[in-house]
Amino acid sequence: MLVYVEEKRDFMRHVRDNRISDQVADCMLKKLGRHVGRSEQRSWQASLHYMRNILDDPNIPDSAGIAIEYNIPQTSNRIDFLISGYDENDEENIVIVELKQWDQAYLTKLDATVRIGRFGNVLHPSYQAWSYKELMEDYNTTVQEEDIGLFPCSYLHNYKENNAAPVIRNEFYNRYLEAAPAFLMEDSEKLRSFIKR
Repeated sequence: MLVYVEEKRDFMRHVRDNRISDQVADCMLKKLGRHVGRSEQRSWQASLHYMRNILDDPNIPDSAGIAIEYNIPQTSNRIDFLISGYDENDEENIVIVELKQWDQAYLTKLDATVRIGRFGNVLHPSYQAWSYKELMEDYNTTVQEEDIGLFPCSYLHNYKENNAAPVIRNEFYNRYLEAAPAFLMEDSEKLRSFIKR
């Protein structure tokens, strides 16, 4: 189920007017019957401002679809952010964005896993985005029947990689990074290009 669904122009206005977290919280209550805590609302407020900045490009149409908090059918997984539209060949595509506010992470020896301070071991965000793509291909009949292209990625807008000792982009995670690139603090233009392709 899609919780928040708007065109880019409306999403941009909701963020600009500092109403986006209230909008998403209202949609969660109406569609899922779930109240959202202040912590989750603050998280949306912060991350969605970054996404607004990424989407502030005339080559990303105002009519592009924006969905926030998509619940994948038959699972307990929720996708943070989706952008839908058509490419230059008039093919329908969806960009899946896993958003993270992390500013540090540590390597582990566990597949698809990084360690995050007080949270301990968690899934690598590119693995998460890739797995959401796989689930959508398996469980979303619209994606299957309409042959919609899915392009997963992660965006860690507060994270600056130590190039001498990378963690998020460490070669240990290449399998997932190749399937779902990780965009970091300094990668705004790269993420924008990924969305526009």
